[in-house]
Amino acid sequence: MRRLSTALAFLALAVSPALAQAAPADSSLDKVLVIGIDGTRWDLLRAAMKSGRAPNLARVGRQGFARPGLLDYGPNVLTLSEVGWSSIASGVWPDKHLVDGRKFNMDPGQATKNGYLDFITRIETAAPAFDTYLASDWVNLGTTENGGPIFGSAMDARFNVAIAEERLELWDAGDVKVTQAASRHLRRADPDASFVYLGLVDETAHLVGSATPAYADAIATTDRRIGQVLRAVRSRPSYPFESWTILVTTDHGQRALDEPSLVTHLSQTRLEITSFVIGSGPGLGSNVKKPLVVDVAPTVLRQLGLPVRPAWKLDGRPLAGAHPGASATVAVRGKGAARRLAASLRLSSAPAGVRSVALRLPAGVKLKSGPVSASVNGRPVSVRFSGRRTVILRFSPRAVRTLSFATAPGGVKVASGLQPGARATVTLRGRKASRGTLRVRLAH
Repeated sequence: MRRLSTALAFLALAVSPALAQAAPADSSLDKVLVIGIDGTRWDLLRAAMKSGRAPNLARVGRQGFARPGLLDYGPNVLTLSEVGWSSIASGVWPDKHLVDGRKFNMDPGQATKNGYLDFITRIETAAPAFDTYLASDWVNLGTTENGGPIFGSAMDARFNVAIAEERLELWDAGDVKVTQAASRHLRRADPDASFVYLGLVDETAHLVGSATPAYADAIATTDRRIGQVLRAVRSRPSYPFESWTILVTTDHGQRALDEPSLVTHLSQTRLEITSFVIGSGPGLGSNVKKPLVVDVAPTVLRQLGLPVRPAWKLDGRPLAGAHPGASATVAVRGKGAARRLAASLRLSSAPAGVRSVALRLPAGVKLKSGPVSASVNGRPVSVRFSGRRTVILRFSPRAVRTLSFATAPGGVKVASGLQPGARATVTLRGRKASRGTLRVRLAH
């Protein structure tokens, strides 16, 4: 409830081992997108997923899991947005982050959460080269308004919309802007972790009531917008190489009212404290039995290959076990005439139907003819050169998990004037797999 606040591997090509160590990868092939839907009743969302009115969330659930969970709040904690999103962002319950709702979404503790960092700040602290993103039309999440930001200030890019009046058409328009901005960013940029917030469902409960056709329509509309965001992810040129984790959650439920009310949620009835987590990605499936909203933060970190330290004393736990992360490296080793090119690619998920992979180097790096070795999934494959800058691996259609390529010593030449930031590409092609191109920034 927000209205009370206004009413009361990436591939790094290193030309020498020393330079490779000085230029860490600034992106990961493991990606995480968290989508927050404010104030969504699980019983009505589940019905919409089963009836076909929320097909996009139903698809995520089929690919992974979709389960409810109860908010673990003490007796003096209100079911308000500042409490729920602080819990989701930090991975701890209100007895630790100390945002209890009694300042009605104006608590200055949202920004600090009693020292429990939000997951975007933890990512930026542990891996500052990773790219993070936030898009929201509730100002508490990403700005200093009303005691925020709940998600700190460390993210690399953000999109915030301020809703001027508590009118449903303005919240609807705000969600449209968030959806469009997030879709553009996820399609064109290279975010490793993103949080996208949509507020229409909750505002419909306040301005119309959750036990109304309008509330059910708001769920269906929000699902369509989530579908737009997910299509943007799937349309990324590098998507076939990447391993995406999708997590969708809400901060609280709603009382079943058929009329407008500021307090459609505030107490701790079963409908109000029932949240949910819907997710898909490596290690996320039928094994996930009882997810809680505080599990989101540690799951984000785990899926990016970052540590979840016991010293943080989080209440949540990673929903997936450890899994080999996706990675890609291209390196030039040796000196002078003995230089050789070695490339490797490991994916967490395996795009199927791939028939060839092409590695194209930028001007300034040239391949020489000579013995080369290459394998896909550990099995040798044929190799051919296309000019001096492209090598093509061909094989019968298969799902690609690992790839390696290496020239003999003396098989590559690097120009002395090669510019920092020069780009190379790795392209995957196949009948069933969409064509994908992974850009390579050269470090030298």
